[in-house]
Amino acid sequence: MIDSLKLIDKTILLAINSFHSSFLDVVMFYLSEIWIFTPLFLYLIYLIYKKMGVKKTAILIVFVALLISLCDQTATITKKSVKRFRPTHNVEIKDNLLIVKNYRGGTYGFFSGHAANTFGIAMFLFLLFSKQTKASRFVFFIWAGLVSYSRMYLGVHYPSDIFAGMLVGLFFGFVVYQLQKLYFLRTYDESISI
Repeated sequence: MIDSLKLIDKTILLAINSFHSSFLDVVMFYLSEIWIFTPLFLYLIYLIYKKMGVKKTAILIVFVALLISLCDQTATITKKSVKRFRPTHNVEIKDNLLIVKNYRGGTYGFFSGHAANTFGIAMFLFLLFSKQTKASRFVFFIWAGLVSYSRMYLGVHYPSDIFAGMLVGLFFGFVVYQLQKLYFLRTYDESISI
């Protein structure tokens, strides 16, 4: 059973990694660099600031920082504990991968910190922007999905790394959203929704 799952994981990864073009190489490489989305996050912070003011916006940023810390540290601890080699470091598969800009990532890859962080943020924002239409809020999950897909395209994560990271991110995104909701209800007697 485990061998079958590993084979499926490897087969899906190789299929995703094989669809390369010079254009997609650039797009996927930069999608994988989360800092590239800084202007988008600054815009979202501005929208929150317009609605809530400086103090409440700062408090929300602290909760998002907590969320990112939980996702990131859980991924790091799990990688060091599980010690599953990334595809780019796995001798059984690394020579079959197409590598972009000589990027191979760290040694271990289970589970994806990128997937955990982006899906955690996506869940938090999806719940926070509850006054918007569901269709517009799903953009956050599309963003997380694209970033996660880029990790497989680059060959640095198996699909199972991404799936586990997604589940962890969704969990922490939901939990931290509920914590901030409780905080605002107790402190300001209101729930924040945008």
